[in-house]
Parts: sequence; C-alpha cells; structure tokens
Amino acid sequence: MNLPIPIFTGTTSLDTILVWLAAGAFLVGAIVNASGHPKIRAGFVRLGFPFWWCWVTAALELVTAVLLVTAGARYIGVALGACIMLAAITAIVGIRNYRELPPPLVFLLLLALAGVSGQV
Repeated sequence: MNLPIPIFTGTTSLDTILVWLAAGAFLVGAIVNASGHPKIRAGFVRLGFPFWWCWVTAALELVTAVLLVTAGARYIGVALGACIMLAAITAIVGIRNYRELPPPLVFLLLLALAGVSGQV
C-alpha cells in the first residue's frame, strides 16, 4: 500500500519506537485538548490563555504528531513540539503551579529522544 506521505522508519527498532511513542503522545494530547472539556478550557484560562486556545494547541499537537512520523520532516516536528512544550512550561512556571510540570516535561523528553534517534 502506498501512502501519500513517506512514513518514518528508523535505522533500529528502538529509533522507530521512540519516534512513534512521541507522535502517539502528541496525538493523545491533541485529542484531549480538542475535546474542549470544561476542565481543559479552565486549565488554559488558569495559565493565562483564552479558553479557545485548547483548540489551537490541539491543532499544533496534531501537526507535530504527523510531522514526527513523516520521513524527512521529523526534525520540524521535534522543533514545533518543543516550542509547544516550552510555552506550556513557561506558562506553568509563570503561575508557579509546579505540580503541572511533569506532563510537558515528559513530552519534551520524548521529543528529545525522538530527535536524537536514528536518521531522518
């Protein structure tokens, strides 16, 4: 089956797993944010963003997930995802709610691992 975009396959199984794990995490994040659940929207407002920013974030996370698994575009996905996570970390530190730091830090770690694994 030929897909319209070339899919990333790493040089080792570990490379492939790391990239797909990071992409899966961003896909789940996109789905959760796109749900627009009142708790999700309230969390964005608490961080200083407008309530509708959850949908912007969801779109960016979805693009990140697609770029991560697209051969030749993985590093663009890593950069976009890192920007999203650094913005989240900055917002969380800005309101001094450090208990919310683990999820974006885990996402950033997954991106770092995806970025250093294998070849484009």
